[in-house]
Amino acid sequence: MKAFIIDIRICNGCYNCQVACKDEHVGNDWSPIAKPQPDTGQFWMRVEDIVRGQVPKVKVAYMHYMCQHCAEAPCEKACMSKAIYHRPDGAVIIDPTKCTGQKLCIDACPYDVIYYNTDMQIAQKCTWCAHLLDKGWKEPRCVDSCPTGALKFGYEEQFKDLIAQAEILNPEAKTSPRVY
Repeated sequence: MKAFIIDIRICNGCYNCQVACKDEHVGNDWSPIAKPQPDTGQFWMRVEDIVRGQVPKVKVAYMHYMCQHCAEAPCEKACMSKAIYHRPDGAVIIDPTKCTGQKLCIDACPYDVIYYNTDMQIAQKCTWCAHLLDKGWKEPRCVDSCPTGALKFGYEEQFKDLIAQAEILNPEAKTSPRVY
């Protein structure tokens, strides 16, 4: 299985990952992986500033929020149309041709990273750029655009030392995420 590693210690907050995701998905139909992402309102890779301290001693960290591609994905269990599935590489995909827009997956996601496209009446989220991986790319666009190497993507075995030191978001959700 593949894994996604985010090292917030070396992220400099350039937002290249967020912009690259928008560039890849806005206006582009990658069916059956994903329909076009709307220009506004959705960030399949969302970066938020976490500010600590006061001037003159301020520290900023950049948290990244995206689909966690959970092994025990609550969104998949909640989807009545069976539009959500796991790929062999571990990616969790919402098939836009099967999605009926019931929004149950959105409510089930403990990470708040599934969006509703009101124009198309479907749920949407990060796909790990599966359409590119299928064409031979080694990593999603967000990872490819990261200038500091803060984002890494590959096989879990390749990153086992990093994973052993990493944390996951919302461990109490018990979803077995593949983003560390």
